[in-house]
Amino acid sequence: MSSSLNSSKWPGTIHFNETYMNYEIHWTGWVQICALVPWIYILPSFHIICKIFSVYLTSNWTRPEPGLNQHVFLVISLSQLTVFIFFLFDFLMHRLPSTGLFTSWCASTEPNYFLKIIFMTAYYLNYSAMVFPFLMPVVRLVVVSFPRNHFKINSILLRISIPLIWIYPLCFTFFLIPAVGVCRQLSSPYPLGSVHIYYANGAFGLRNSYFYLYNTIVWLILSIIANIILFMKVAKARSQLISFQKGSPSYRAELSMSITTVTMVLFYVINGSFVLMYIQYYGTSSYFSFLVYTKAFVNDLQTCIVPWIFYLTHPVFKKRQVPNDMVFSTSSFKRRVNNS
Repeated sequence: MSSSLNSSKWPGTIHFNETYMNYEIHWTGWVQICALVPWIYILPSFHIICKIFSVYLTSNWTRPEPGLNQHVFLVISLSQLTVFIFFLFDFLMHRLPSTGLFTSWCASTEPNYFLKIIFMTAYYLNYSAMVFPFLMPVVRLVVVSFPRNHFKINSILLRISIPLIWIYPLCFTFFLIPAVGVCRQLSSPYPLGSVHIYYANGAFGLRNSYFYLYNTIVWLILSIIANIILFMKVAKARSQLISFQKGSPSYRAELSMSITTVTMVLFYVINGSFVLMYIQYYGTSSYFSFLVYTKAFVNDLQTCIVPWIFYLTHPVFKKRQVPNDMVFSTSSFKRRVNNS
């Protein structure tokens, strides 16, 4: 067997390279520490995600509270569960193998479909997660535009859109179906033995980075348009109210949803910027791998910040009861009219 990094059959990988086959992990390096750090904030965030999902599962939707909407909670719950599962597969794809834990095993085996499934599932979930920041304002926009029958419309909308969200990513990951997963050495400053999972022999020579960039741009534009229309509709509806109280549960629920939605949209911009830098500069600098690792922590922010903002700002999670003044809200459309 050759000791060269590039074997004749699998160039650019570590497979059947004796240096990596004989590799022994060192547990005191900075890579191992960085792989453990995310769990400090991910586990509490997962607890918050479960609390949000629990509200959707346990609420009495036949008599919802002010500011509480079944479809809004379904979308936010599915969004955050998808992002969390993406974190798990992204962790298996980058941070865990970078510790060197599986380097010797990976170097001793043929490229295989098991490694491909990890890579493909990570990007499949990433594409699914892109749709939810657009779906959120659309659901709220339906509540504003059709106050009398928004429940029926949103029920039909989600019955169609949610299955499509799980089918849609196949349009951009299909080329990975015949591919195999491989392990590749991360570039400097990562030490020898720090690897990540990638793919080889994809169909038609297609690359994921361009698909990802175009999807990010399209969903960013659509989300911005949907939010602009929503905010204009909300402002118009509020101006028509006789009574409007900023301390009411409905107002605080509305504010919570607006902050959460804007935060979700911001991650489009951040991820799109990383993809542009990836396409432009990958392989041109030995420290570019740090940028890839930084992106993983940015993805962690999406997993953590969005559910925490929603949890800390939405009145349904507050134990203190506030008088139920009926005001306008895109999550619970109610009005009080004074007939005096």
